[in-house]
Amino acid sequence: MRAVVITGVSRGLGAALFDVSSGRGDRILAVGRHFTPEQQQLRDERPEDVTLFSTDIADAHWLPDNDTLRAFLRGSDDVVLIHNAAVIEPIGAVGKLTTEAITNAIAVNLTAPIVLTNSFLRAAPFDARVRVLFVSSGAARRIIDGWALYCTTKAGGETFFDVVASQVRDDERISVVNIDPGQMDTGMQEDIRKAASTVAFFPEKQRWVDAPADGRLADPVAVAERILKEHAS
Repeated sequence: MRAVVITGVSRGLGAALFDVSSGRGDRILAVGRHFTPEQQQLRDERPEDVTLFSTDIADAHWLPDNDTLRAFLRGSDDVVLIHNAAVIEPIGAVGKLTTEAITNAIAVNLTAPIVLTNSFLRAAPFDARVRVLFVSSGAARRIIDGWALYCTTKAGGETFFDVVASQVRDDERISVVNIDPGQMDTGMQEDIRKAASTVAFFPEKQRWVDAPADGRLADPVAVAERILKEHAS
């Protein structure tokens, strides 16, 4: 039995990962602040397979703890953790960002994946196949002016998961990978285009404004299918 923990499932890639994963019969623990009506209905129809864990991911103290994860993962011989939740904000020049926006980006994009991974590895059944997937971005390896927090947190996340991958390199049961899904037609892209319409510092904004018309945005469902096929099949 495969058990999958996914963060940030209310839209975009997270929603697609939820749909593809549930469609193939996985047990799912979805973690986030919001859930779609369809996800809530599926939870009501399949309560033994779908758990919606409502929390503010920015507050690490309210993430699923060891006991919650251990209870969910119990009896599974294949367990997967997918760190999908992320925020692109704040976009703008350093020196003009709010402290609240800075700390929220670090909490969601970096602190939460670190804390949740620590709890997940502790709670995973000792004889199960274990996969940890960090949904990263090309921004982790390329400077994008105006995206100081997103670039920094994604780069920091990749470094953390590289270290964890090295730690478990001799354990064939466990794999830890960073994944760059590329540009997709998601709510985050809408957030980027919205920021581009403001006076915020964002020199490359036209590239993102033109992305839909240029056909550079992939279908999130296709990306989710590829990710799960390659890393959690």
